[in-house]
Amino acid sequence: MKRVINFTKIRYLMMAISAVVIIGGFVGTILQGGLNYGIDFRPGLSQRVQIAPVAMEVSYTGTEETRFNILNGSVSIDIFTQDGKTKSYSYALSDYTTVSQLVSAMSEIPGLSINTAAGSAPVEKLLSLAYLVDLSTDSAIVNYSNEGSGSEIGIDEVRSVLSAVGDPQIQVVGNSDAQEYLIRLEDDGTSKFSDTASAKIIELLDNKYGTGSVIVKRSDYVGPRFSADLGKSVILLVGLALALILLYIWIRFELAFAVSAIIALAHDVAIMIGFIGLTQMEFVTATVAAVLTIVGYSLNDTIVVFDRIRENRQLMRDADLKTVINTSITQSLSRTIITSLTTLLAVLAIYIFATGQIKDFALAMIVGVVVGTYSSIFIASPVLLGWVNSRRKRKLSKDNLKYGGAAVARKVEEKTEGKSEAAASGNVLEIPSIERKKKGKRQKK
Repeated sequence: MKRVINFTKIRYLMMAISAVVIIGGFVGTILQGGLNYGIDFRPGLSQRVQIAPVAMEVSYTGTEETRFNILNGSVSIDIFTQDGKTKSYSYALSDYTTVSQLVSAMSEIPGLSINTAAGSAPVEKLLSLAYLVDLSTDSAIVNYSNEGSGSEIGIDEVRSVLSAVGDPQIQVVGNSDAQEYLIRLEDDGTSKFSDTASAKIIELLDNKYGTGSVIVKRSDYVGPRFSADLGKSVILLVGLALALILLYIWIRFELAFAVSAIIALAHDVAIMIGFIGLTQMEFVTATVAAVLTIVGYSLNDTIVVFDRIRENRQLMRDADLKTVINTSITQSLSRTIITSLTTLLAVLAIYIFATGQIKDFALAMIVGVVVGTYSSIFIASPVLLGWVNSRRKRKLSKDNLKYGGAAVARKVEEKTEGKSEAAASGNVLEIPSIERKKKGKRQKK
């Protein structure tokens, strides 16, 4: 005898819970002003900056081409002489304690000019440069992190400084002590908005914290036309994907399965959108990628259950659809749980160790995996059951109107429903083994 869990018995309760969660998510999103659209979907400037004091300024007074860089705990200076030779100098930061000691060692290079702004600063606090600096034409500003010094700048102070530029959205990136911020400013329609706004942001921060103390790590601008086209493309692609899924499952199974799968996917997307809006997670292309990934994950899980239902309908011809569905979900339950847990372990690791948009992507994936697993068990299959039962009742009603014999039709229906309710009288059902049925048929032959 096989013990089968009666999942369909609580289908109305689970659907009610889903409805409450979806409505709550959308209401919470509306109360907070809608989704927190990122720079991908809202025209404007997105700039990632780090505020760090200046440690020293390096320049070269000679005529040779000179390259300067700080990377991987080492200062490197390459001087390309006119006779085609290269003089290379390298200084490991671990060999020095303060910036003054490092400057004294670098002073041996002829033509190199160094102005020290913070000679007592620990040399291990020096920040790497984003690119090689050509000292022949430009000077290199080297900053240092004041992380752990107790004089870190708070985000509220940065908001106050930048209030003169409009109403920017400011977020802390990574560890707050590192003083890295993501600044987003909506396009106001003025000419050359990107250049003007970027220069104004740097000017305001420089005036407050000192010239050269602002390091621009990334600057992106999205125009109004591009953001509008991107939003339309996302809606179109998601709709096309759902339509193709509907067509595929319709061909692979039948219409009832296809509609049930699409309703389950719409359920998953609605809960995820509600969660993203409720938590005010930044809605960018990475978020859309997470939603589409979950659509594929949930669909795969649903198809596994549906495929088992289709097989069991052939093997369990004497059982009603409710029993077949409960048996199929129970048989695939261990596979569903193991797959979900292994996926969650991988995504959880990304969420713990990643930062920025990847961290948001992982959080959306964690919620999506849980919701996708839930919908495959408590939404997709119960919707299939309701669809088939409703279609059968409509057919009986039409036959009754066309041919008469209402009493006979009602009797047939009560007999079918009675068999279903008798089989599903508890949370755990006792279903005869399929092998035993096959053996009984062979004996009759």
